Amino acid sequence: MKKTVFFLSLMFAQVVHAQTLKEAIAMTDNEQYEIAGDMFKSLLQKEPANGTNWFYYGENYFKSDNLDSAAIAYSKGLQAEPGNPINLVGTGKIKLEKGLNSEARADFDKALTMSGSKTSLVQSEVAESFIRTKNKDLSYAIKLLNNAIAVDSKNAELYILLGDAYSEQNNGTLAAENYNRALDLDKKAVKAIVQKGVLYKRSTNYEGAAAEFQSAIKLNPDFAPSYRELAETYFKMRKLEDAKQSYRKYLELSKNNSMARMRYASFLFMSGDYADAQSEMNQLSSIDSSNIGMLRLSSYIAFEMNDIPKAKMLMEKIMNTTIENQRTAMDYEYNGKILLKEGNDSLAAENFEKSYQIDTTKTEILQDMGSMYMKLKKYPQAVNAYERRVNNGKGLTSTDYFNLARAYYFNKDYTHADTLFAKVIELLPTWPNGILWRAQTNAQLDPDSKGGMAKPYYEKYIEVALADSANADKYKNGLVESYKYLGSYYYLIDKKIDESKSYWKKVLELVPDDKQAQQVMAGLNQKK
Repeated sequence: MKKTVFFLSLMFAQVVHAQTLKEAIAMTDNEQYEIAGDMFKSLLQKEPANGTNWFYYGENYFKSDNLDSAAIAYSKGLQAEPGNPINLVGTGKIKLEKGLNSEARADFDKALTMSGSKTSLVQSEVAESFIRTKNKDLSYAIKLLNNAIAVDSKNAELYILLGDAYSEQNNGTLAAENYNRALDLDKKAVKAIVQKGVLYKRSTNYEGAAAEFQSAIKLNPDFAPSYRELAETYFKMRKLEDAKQSYRKYLELSKNNSMARMRYASFLFMSGDYADAQSEMNQLSSIDSSNIGMLRLSSYIAFEMNDIPKAKMLMEKIMNTTIENQRTAMDYEYNGKILLKEGNDSLAAENFEKSYQIDTTKTEILQDMGSMYMKLKKYPQAVNAYERRVNNGKGLTSTDYFNLARAYYFNKDYTHADTLFAKVIELLPTWPNGILWRAQTNAQLDPDSKGGMAKPYYEKYIEVALADSANADKYKNGLVESYKYLGSYYYLIDKKIDESKSYWKKVLELVPDDKQAQQVMAGLNQKK
């Protein structure tokens, strides 16, 4: 009887422990990192030699973007329980994040060998490492997850991870299929619904994404990431007040922890609300130099608030404490902007180029590069930047074509400039400036005016400019230029003196003391 009681007590203790660890992991999933951290500390006080607890403690740090503390936790887990392979996954993940791929693989391979093929945990955690870190290997992750599912086919979390891997591969069909499988196994798998929403958001189906996040909230109103994702979706839909309301709910549920505040500050920064973003950052106790995410956001906000010395100081910390493949496109973009403010144009250009190479979808950086080169009168480089922007073909506006056309013009490539100005006029047929630039371009293509190539564009400019009578002063210089061209053309090419005089008179009506017009009119009057 005593033996039976002993075993029942042991089983009860194991269940309580499992539930406690499960609750701590749930706090991490709910992005309540500080509460989760306290729970892991409590667990480790009771069982300091439990390597699994150390691993999930490290995961809590890793997911809150505190890699140094995560690395310490994984290392202590290995020391505490060398026979437990799970912390090798943690050390491998840190190395993978730092770009030490071969060393990371060695840790992963050792962990997989130690755990064997009949357990799913190590396989799934290695797979997650290759899904979440920058140095992805999605095919390998999918292979590991399929192996894990063969061992543990009723585990909904494995299907969610497999869906994430396919989502990263941009295979929406298989991603959704696996999220649905997870829900078939566990109707309360709120993460599966959230990840379906993320899938829709990635494909810019914001209405569909919002519907999924709302479903997740209905299923579990206390799951904080649902509100964050919904807020960011509302932001994409330009529903800014709804976005802020959802983010405030996210902050409430995540207990206003530092990471949550940083995410909210990041959201405010991305929405252009720099003052409120700074206010949120001020509520954090201090800028933690080991938290690269905090340094990044603080530097970006400082730049936008025109505190260049602070932005530079923080950016230097980022550049000095990271290796190249840990830096983001925005790191290089803002470093370039800071350098440009300081007049260091060549280094600014290098940083802008690195930013674009990391993320070629952010073609706005090419506009910054082109603008910078135009100011420096480095026209071939400006052409190169603007060409890449236009050749990308996504989200182009008349401004993109106009910028490239001007770069061609100043680079004396008038043929290409004419083609691009024609595109501008096609998009903005009543915009006088585009018509004037095309007139000037054709004047360069026909320098002696014998072909009259610029004539129809100067005539069109006059027509459009005069039609905007409310802004007559704005077009004065362009009208003078147009009248002079036509006056010269009719005298030199068509030999129509009366027509020529009529245009020179218009010049004098606008600028009575124009010396050239006075001299030409005197000569034309003598012809009569």
